Amino acid sequence: MSAMEKFREYAADFEKTFHDDDWPRLRKYFADDAVYEVRSTVFGCRLVGPDAIFHAIKKSLDGFDRRFASREITIVSVSDATEDGFEIAWVVTYTKEDAPPFRLRGSTRVSYESGRIVQMADIYDEAMDRESAAWVATHAPDFNLSYV
Repeated sequence: MSAMEKFREYAADFEKTFHDDDWPRLRKYFADDAVYEVRSTVFGCRLVGPDAIFHAIKKSLDGFDRRFASREITIVSVSDATEDGFEIAWVVTYTKEDAPPFRLRGSTRVSYESGRIVQMADIYDEAMDRESAAWVATHAPDFNLSYV
């Protein structure tokens, strides 16, 4: 199974977890020493191990994603695809009553070893960091993008 096929399985289970908070479901996808980085000047962090990763992602989902009326993920492109990894560009469109849609743009780089994620990074450029900070400050000042 290719890295992209493995990631599609993970992504499907992640969406289930988004709705039901069953985090142990995702454990099988990560190596014990997996590293997850969020590369952002606004809400960046580096986490090691599935427990730390899941705790931080849940915090971000609770403080941000789950507070919107809707969330739609669109894959823009896949590049650098190998048997052990890839990079995927995406846009997440969020809607909130009384606010224009917010489009969070970024990419995710994933590396696998022995069929499990060993490195995952969500990457945001400086323009997106500025847009995120401005949109949140104007339309959702009580929302929190941070993972830690």
